[in-house]
Amino acid sequence: MLLKKIKIVSRNSPLAKIQALKVGNAILTKFPTIDIIYCSKQSDGDLNPNQKLYSGNTTTGIFTHNISASISNEEFDIGVHSWKDVPIEPAFNTSIFGTIERGDMRDMLFLKKGSLTNLSDGKLNIFTSSPRRKYLSQKKLSNFLPFDNAEVNFMDIRGNIETRLKKFFESNVDGILIAKTAIDRLLSKDYGLVEKEKHNKIKKYMQSSRWMILPLSWFPTAPGQGAIGIEIHKSNTEAQKIVKHINNEKVFNDVSDEKKILSKYGGGCHQKIGVSIWRNKGLKLMSVCGETETGETLDNYEIINQKNANINDGLKISDAFPVNENEKRIFVREDIDSFQRISEIKNSLFYISRKNVLDNKPKIHDSNLIWTSGLQSWIKAAKSGYWVNGSSESFGETTDFRINSFVSSEMKKYKLSHSKSDSSNMDLIPMYNLEHRNKTVNIANKTHFYWMSSFAFDFYVNEYPEIKSKNHACGPGKTYDHILGVLKNSENLTKYLSYEHWKKSFESK
Repeated sequence: MLLKKIKIVSRNSPLAKIQALKVGNAILTKFPTIDIIYCSKQSDGDLNPNQKLYSGNTTTGIFTHNISASISNEEFDIGVHSWKDVPIEPAFNTSIFGTIERGDMRDMLFLKKGSLTNLSDGKLNIFTSSPRRKYLSQKKLSNFLPFDNAEVNFMDIRGNIETRLKKFFESNVDGILIAKTAIDRLLSKDYGLVEKEKHNKIKKYMQSSRWMILPLSWFPTAPGQGAIGIEIHKSNTEAQKIVKHINNEKVFNDVSDEKKILSKYGGGCHQKIGVSIWRNKGLKLMSVCGETETGETLDNYEIINQKNANINDGLKISDAFPVNENEKRIFVREDIDSFQRISEIKNSLFYISRKNVLDNKPKIHDSNLIWTSGLQSWIKAAKSGYWVNGSSESFGETTDFRINSFVSSEMKKYKLSHSKSDSSNMDLIPMYNLEHRNKTVNIANKTHFYWMSSFAFDFYVNEYPEIKSKNHACGPGKTYDHILGVLKNSENLTKYLSYEHWKKSFESK
């Protein structure tokens, strides 16, 4: 018999209440006659702010234990958690039975604008209590920051998102690391649970800082970050049936796999390990980075549902193109002076299509955002002094940047690229012309190709039309879409994460 009433419990914070309401709304979409009662409790972590978050090998969830206990004693039907906070080892008589659509998994860095110009002592102090965030930032963050040799130090911080942001902006600390999905949900206008004053305060915090969204391939997050865990008593089969109807099976399986991977290394939030599994353009991706308790370094980013995974088996390097720097240099550049136009643009987004488009260091006004096509473009831009807000991670300019919660969807976008490029959703600003070199490599006898641009593919297919039937590879973004349109099917076309990823696929055999 279908339950007529469901009691949902969550933590007593605006973010937790929003997550409970999201679950409740999902239930009402399937079962509109059910009466939903929302309740909230303070967690152990809320009640004891001085309690250590990460001590020893504890797997007790200090932000979930009180909620789980109230499900265990059947006081409520459903407990709603930030799934990343739920211990890997479940309670003996409750379990996570479902989830809904996952929020943005990525971490964000906020840095006070004054810190960008006031690094006189060469030190950067950042708020975070997460061992994972500390470790990965210590190892990798400097690659993405627009200043050299800054010493990154970390300071612990406690409290809900609003409390942490308030502490940060009232302190002398330079930056703070935070889960992006928390910002997205608190700024959402769909739920009305965050008072307008708090909503505006978060917006003000963002306006007074520089922010960047850290790439998942380099900065995987805590297992379950961005996902909502729905906890039910094992004997409450009626609630389980209802949740089964709203469960997002792909998200549920991905988070379960993330937690299984972490459990191999001991599990728990005290680990310095990030594990993220996500999907983009038909690819299932996994990033695992960090350091185990025994000192083993983990650093792996891969496609885990690779189509044509064995296409390069038995391939000789002499059959592949390009395999060296000379072969990669298909074109020569002729710079175009677009400096004046770029310098006059404000409150817009610049999309950096290739790492060389900023070689001449055009002046970009501080009111603009910068987004890169890939991480090498980001790293090079940072070394040239540009603050980059995020990257498409080689998945193309049409990939959702997922910034609409704090950036207007009407923001003008400009693509910096070569003069023959195009875009369906951005205005092109040409930075250079491309002309093919007088001497090109004869590729008629090659069998396997990697294309770094659709321009290169078109040039060589025009010169050697017979290669269309051979094996082709490229990144998963716009180049793939273009080549697929020419070849008409994907049988001989494979996505790789990068040129290096493609080359490694046959060099290692």
